Amino acid sequence: MITESTMLADDFSDDVLEILKLLNSYSSWVKSKHQLVDKLHVLLTTKGYIFFHATNANRYRISSVGASYLYDVPLYKQGHLSPFRGQRVRIVCTNSGPNSWRGFMANAVSVSPPDKIIKKLPRRLVPHYSFPDYINDHEVLYKSPRYIVFRINDKLKILSEYAPEGYIDTNGWNAILVDGKAGAPTATLQLRDDGSARGKLIRRGGEAEFDSLREAIDDLAKPYRWYI
Repeated sequence: MITESTMLADDFSDDVLEILKLLNSYSSWVKSKHQLVDKLHVLLTTKGYIFFHATNANRYRISSVGASYLYDVPLYKQGHLSPFRGQRVRIVCTNSGPNSWRGFMANAVSVSPPDKIIKKLPRRLVPHYSFPDYINDHEVLYKSPRYIVFRINDKLKILSEYAPEGYIDTNGWNAILVDGKAGAPTATLQLRDDGSARGKLIRRGGEAEFDSLREAIDDLAKPYRWYI
């Protein structure tokens, strides 16, 4: 996650910055401001900015359409910004949606200065994650430093202190999400061929639909999710 200390003021002078300044000069959402947002979308697309979204606006630190900042992308960066490793990018909030959903666009504006290039994650920020040994007996479908998703083996019961029966009910599910921070399974998943997914926390009920596995993982990890 991007921290406030790594956010730089957007002072890269170009036609994008001019529109952003004009957009942020409005105090209310009048028709001309909406038209300016449309103009911004076209300009950013023309300039090769990539679009991505997040269900947690705090992931990218800004939530108001028209807000922007510069950021030196670390060489270890994963996710949407990984194509820009070692470069200084402008990140712009371009869309807002239900709850905390936000759309963003980003592109490189320059190469990061040598003294700003971050080559590796500082040791003090590297968290400790652990995973149950039995994962080795299952087919792993997704793996990141913190999360593992593995396919359910109907012949094996997975114990869980969070499950009411003492073991995970796999009926209707085909995968299990393990959070390395907790060191245990935290959710069951139904992964579909079109890439979408259905998920439910093991601790208690309340199912939710997701457009992708990555979205499911991000959302199910929220401590304030409505069904926790």
